[in-house]
Amino acid sequence: MLALLLACGPDIHSLYEAEREAALSVASERPADWQPDLVIAIGENALATAVDAAATAALATGANLTLALPLGASAKISPTFTVQKATLSPSDACAACLHFDLEGVGRVGWSLANLGDRFTAILEVGGVMELRVEDGHRVVAKPFRVGKVELKIGDVGSLSASPARLLQDFVRRAIGENLPPIPLADLAASGLPMRDLRLSTAAGQVRIEMLSNVPGARPATVGAPGPDAIILGLSETALGGLLRRAAFEKGLLQYDTAIDPRAIEVEGSTFRLDLRVWRLAGAGWYRDYEVQGDLALADKKLKLTPKTVVEVAQSPGAELADPIAALFESAILDAIASGLDRSLPAARREDVGAVGLRAVASQVRGENDTLIVEGELRVVKGKDE
Repeated sequence: MLALLLACGPDIHSLYEAEREAALSVASERPADWQPDLVIAIGENALATAVDAAATAALATGANLTLALPLGASAKISPTFTVQKATLSPSDACAACLHFDLEGVGRVGWSLANLGDRFTAILEVGGVMELRVEDGHRVVAKPFRVGKVELKIGDVGSLSASPARLLQDFVRRAIGENLPPIPLADLAASGLPMRDLRLSTAAGQVRIEMLSNVPGARPATVGAPGPDAIILGLSETALGGLLRRAAFEKGLLQYDTAIDPRAIEVEGSTFRLDLRVWRLAGAGWYRDYEVQGDLALADKKLKLTPKTVVEVAQSPGAELADPIAALFESAILDAIASGLDRSLPAARREDVGAVGLRAVASQVRGENDTLIVEGELRVVKGKDE
């Protein structure tokens, strides 16, 4: 049928509707052997930074404990611990688990009647952290099991009983029950459509693997992140499908024109976009262009900036058009870039107890048919960003 249409001159409106239907189609099947076209990978040190912040918040609760003393007396114990180091390693305790070790130091105050003093305590905690999905879209890390809790207590002065067991129980509850969930990714906030999701903690790194609902998208190629890095990788075929879908959802622009980003390739710091500009007034026409541009970070956010245009084809009777102006008017490049920014773990400030986590993008590149955004996870306190 398409050949017949072209033989007597293309029916622009029918062609546009056929392309629109294809661009807006959504894949729903979930094959058992699917490969991800969107991957978030988090290095073990980056996640350990978040665990450190969360554990410190859980332990700095201003607890007031009661220590039983001989002859029915009791002392008030007020511990404040700070985690100085968190270490993660592989664990087979569950499908998406990591073993954690915490090292910390505490200042513990005690009071009894008009007596009181402080002593130091060195803390070591071991356990298992589990990654899980909450509400279908939030990926968080939470304690799965607390194992060892060891304390080395300094001189307690005239306190007539050891507070070691009391403090161990406090630490176990604080880490096992009161540790706030550590937010790793909010997939709903990104606006990127997801068909399936799985979590992996192989080799001590965290991988959040997703299958988009873009039909025919090929897998993303994402290597292991550096220990302190977080990486987001989106296959260029999934990126192209999302761009095209967004453009047809946008619909007509000025002068009854519409844009159709038909494919995108990313390599290094550049991209190449196959772009069609449709004109649907009257009999209609289209023009095809090759647009080249830059991948970069602007204010630590992903930016796709078109630079040069070469016309490669047109339908009979096509008039002149400005494809870059049409791209800027549609704003789809910025919309997709914003969606990728929001997909980074803690892309928006995420509070964990008294501290916050924030991902900061450091570089963007095209590599192995995949758009890669790399960044780091920072701990921020108070209103600091």
